[in-house]
Amino acid sequence: MSIVSCNEETVSTDKEIFDVITKELDTDIYVEIIDTIHLEDKLLVFYMTGNEYQAHEYGYAEFDEKNDGYKFLRTYDMYERGMDLRSAPYKNAYLFVVNNKQCKNIQILQNKSKSMVEVEDIPFVYFWGNAITLSIIF
Repeated sequence: MSIVSCNEETVSTDKEIFDVITKELDTDIYVEIIDTIHLEDKLLVFYMTGNEYQAHEYGYAEFDEKNDGYKFLRTYDMYERGMDLRSAPYKNAYLFVVNNKQCKNIQILQNKSKSMVEVEDIPFVYFWGNAITLSIIF
């Protein structure tokens, strides 16, 4: 007789999510969670590394929602678009992080249509759905 069990470790608190991300990044540099986005069965957690004396790096971690918790999938780097401006594709969407006080808007050009997204609080995280053909101007 064989017994097979799959015990997927899940996390549920902000502290546990933070611990998973810092363990995955395996760095001694300061890490800060800057925002989260809930999508159907996923949780995206945006973070930045570094402090006022270090250059910042930006990324996000993807988690599957599992009952009362989240199962970590992996971390993703984001593309540099300027000083403290980052973006990344996510499935058929696009993700943005703005941590530059000089940036007041994100201009999104899609199918000859222009949308302007006002940058609110810094750091600012934005999710743009249905981003198959897209041009971006910060």
